[in-house]
Amino acid sequence: MDISASYMKRALSLATRGRGNVHPNPLVGAVVVKDGTVIGEGAHTQLGHSHAEINALRDISGDPHGATMYVNLEPCTYHGRTPPCVPAIINAGIHSVVVGTEDPNPKVSGSGIRQLREAGIEVKVGVLEQECRELNRGFIRYMETGFPWVTLKLASTIDGFIADRNGVSKWVTGSESRKLVHQWRSEHDAVLVGANTVATDDPQLTVRAVEGANPVRIVVDSRQVAPETARVFRDADAETILVTDPESGNGQWKSKHGIQTVTLSPDAGGMFDWEEILRRLAGEKGILSVFVEGGAEVASSLMRSGYVNELIIMTAPKIIGQGLSPFRHISLPLEGAVQWSIYETGRSGKDSYVRYRSRERG
Repeated sequence: MDISASYMKRALSLATRGRGNVHPNPLVGAVVVKDGTVIGEGAHTQLGHSHAEINALRDISGDPHGATMYVNLEPCTYHGRTPPCVPAIINAGIHSVVVGTEDPNPKVSGSGIRQLREAGIEVKVGVLEQECRELNRGFIRYMETGFPWVTLKLASTIDGFIADRNGVSKWVTGSESRKLVHQWRSEHDAVLVGANTVATDDPQLTVRAVEGANPVRIVVDSRQVAPETARVFRDADAETILVTDPESGNGQWKSKHGIQTVTLSPDAGGMFDWEEILRRLAGEKGILSVFVEGGAEVASSLMRSGYVNELIIMTAPKIIGQGLSPFRHISLPLEGAVQWSIYETGRSGKDSYVRYRSRERG
């Protein structure tokens, strides 16, 4: 690994310190190096607080003139919740800036790089670009499309069922897989389930098995199935958003427990439109990455919508012969099959998992 990649990896590591606390802003880390020595580093760790570049400049010990800054995302040029970073970098006397990837935000979109170069600062772009884009895939997808990044996780038997014919799904996979799911939850802004899952399993939907921030919990309930007594509505471990029919009324219990709502009208079949749900979660609530753990109905309708960017299938070494399939409402001819690419494979205890990326939307 060359030295630029090494420092960029450090910037990426620093950037993860903001996970769970900065959305809808991107995760950004910065490292300042002079004469082969790191003299300052920082991360954006709290929404509304200083950006990574500013924190790195404040952390500098010694004279920054002639130093190089490594940052995983192009420095900003506009005044949002905080002042822009580019003027501070210029005024500090930084000699060169290494950028992982350009910022797709239309308010920046190359202007940070251009302003730095106009000030006489040498700028290199594209170091570990794939890794930098991967870290902020939700932010990048939203800026490019208006939609959040959607990951659908399924735990199934070898023969493809996520529950038996009686709807029992506890537990298809083992404890190691459940721990890994907590890790994936912590890497997303929100975790989403359907009302049937809430009514049947009463999940907490928090991060407990690993260190990490709790995602926002989203319950999609078009038929008012989820009970008021569910833990996602009554505990204060994480924020909860209820996607519901405006005809149901807000109800005193929602305001009492601090439940946010997104209201939209269901179709003739009593289902919500995923395009509208996802666009509003991103645009109104700042949810730029969603980890979906719904049951067969949510999984099937979401897959049919085409808005899944990543599909994770965790497979237990079990066969039950009959049960609930998460793809039961999808019917395509073989020549019209939706194409997926294998992104990662692995094992978790006795189980295995495959992460797929959509060729159409990934």
